[in-house]
Amino acid sequence: MIVSKLGSRRQKVYRAVQTEQGREVALKFIKLPPAVEWEQALAKIDREVVELQNLVHPGLVKVYGAGVDQERVFFASELIEGESLATVLSRRGKLTPDLVVEYGRQIADVLRYLHSKDLIHSKLTPDKILLTDEHRIKIADLRLNRPKKRRWDKTRRRELDTAAYMAPEQFRDGATQKSDFYTLGVILFEMLTGKLPYPPDTIGRMTKMKMKADVPSVASYIMNCPIWLDKIVSQMLSPDPKNRPHSASGIILAFDEIKNIDATKKSAISQISGGFNPLTIGTDKAEARRLLGIKKKKQKRVQKTHTPVIQTIAFQVVAFLAVACLIIYCLIPESPREIVSRATAMLQSDDSVQWGEAEILLKPLMAGDSEVKQDSETLFYVARRKSLVRNAERGLVTRLQTENVVDFGRAVQYQLDESDEAAKRIFTKLAASIDPDGRERHVYQESVVRLGELTNKKVLPTDIAELSEMIAVAKEVTSPAEMATAHDLLSEIVFTYSGRRDYKQLVAIAAEQLQLVKGRIKGEVDVVKKIGSEVDDSRE
Repeated sequence: MIVSKLGSRRQKVYRAVQTEQGREVALKFIKLPPAVEWEQALAKIDREVVELQNLVHPGLVKVYGAGVDQERVFFASELIEGESLATVLSRRGKLTPDLVVEYGRQIADVLRYLHSKDLIHSKLTPDKILLTDEHRIKIADLRLNRPKKRRWDKTRRRELDTAAYMAPEQFRDGATQKSDFYTLGVILFEMLTGKLPYPPDTIGRMTKMKMKADVPSVASYIMNCPIWLDKIVSQMLSPDPKNRPHSASGIILAFDEIKNIDATKKSAISQISGGFNPLTIGTDKAEARRLLGIKKKKQKRVQKTHTPVIQTIAFQVVAFLAVACLIIYCLIPESPREIVSRATAMLQSDDSVQWGEAEILLKPLMAGDSEVKQDSETLFYVARRKSLVRNAERGLVTRLQTENVVDFGRAVQYQLDESDEAAKRIFTKLAASIDPDGRERHVYQESVVRLGELTNKKVLPTDIAELSEMIAVAKEVTSPAEMATAHDLLSEIVFTYSGRRDYKQLVAIAAEQLQLVKGRIKGEVDVVKKIGSEVDDSRE
């Protein structure tokens, strides 16, 4: 049953419900060439679906099946709750280099998987790249395309907006694995600059330009593009497939290296010493002089006059040095502390996109023995926790997440429906089963907080200093009522933090103090019993 329209106006994609399975799906309708015999086409599509269902990768949209509706053929696939990359780019214009590297690596990993199965995508565009709220990519519209093999249902008609992303050899020799690399280069270029490397004109003129024109440079459009990223994009856009990267694995390694360079904060001076100069990339000497305000000397002799200050050699040298210093200042990477500060500011925003960007910034800092490792890890899971709550409250936590995250989303929905007992049962299970120091600690932390709210129980702090102060206060209590409260508090600390590495010493102190409190309570009870016995004896 079709529910609503999805995607762009050009693509016929719909949200629908499979009534038998009781799940929502995405339906995409395709056109068959008039020359293809109907029954034969349906048999080939059925065989194709079987092979597509065997493809399993976290970056691929799952294919559920195919069918016919009013003599139209459709594919039913996993419904992704998110936006397409094309929609994001139309709204934001361009993305930050670190976000582009993250998306590029994920796309390259999908291509690596497809190529290992002797498949290619061949028609990847930003419309077919879907983004989840956690900045994970999902590639849709996959068919069984083989390198240099013509599809049985291929038509001669090409869409201009698809052709803009295709490699030049695809128009004459057919697509290969390296054609996918060219397409990835176009998408990276567009993410970084907000423009296509070659403007869409007619397919013929655009193809000729791809073959003959100089490869455009990202650095000629934006100043903050790392030289390494600019270089790999230029390699992918080479008209000669031999000059493009040799494999998707090599692209992934290159992106990992870019991340490592950003994490270690390699000096921008090494870029300039290596010949990188954003002012001169894609320009000739005359253009460089124009940018610097230096006029070329005229050849003809002119009458000597007083030279304006702006044209003196001293002024030009100072101006050149000032521009060079400005370039170096702009290119100097942020220090780990500055990244942490920027991520902290992002997390104070209400924009979920900024939370995701903060995650990407912080993740490299969590590795090794960085001085900001602990702060980065804490903020990283704060970002995940904020996204977790937002998605759960909007009902967006579905098949894209782990089982624990899906359960958390169900519990939050129960809370919103005021079904507190049902929510409490799920939060209790999550609090008891998730590793508090593991990769889903954000789910654990939020579950414990919500469980405390539902049971009207005080939620313990996570700060070790605060907990230590609470244990110290419990040690000083004297009255029976205070000792009972201390007993409950110490028991809760031992139960909550037992088994967590960071709290091992704290739990040992709390357990020792708990035994002392139990002894004192027992002593008080014995005293009361003794006094009661003496009173009874005196009465006799």
